Amino acid sequence: MANPTDAIVAALERDWPNYQVWVVRRVYGGPVWCARRWDWQPGGTVLNEDSAEHLAEALAEAAEQ
Repeated sequence: MANPTDAIVAALERDWPNYQVWVVRRVYGGPVWCARRWDWQPGGTVLNEDSAEHLAEALAEAAEQ
């Protein structure tokens, strides 16, 4: 059975090819959607949001910087 979250992660990575995207599934509080640049180095920014939509917004903001 396909996991719908995997399709969303793949779509975000397709839209933002410079970023690695993953989801942390927590027991309490729901999932956390995360992204970091593929060339990320320790001390670099890791984006953490409560939904795929909010992560897409954060990626757009990061791209403007």
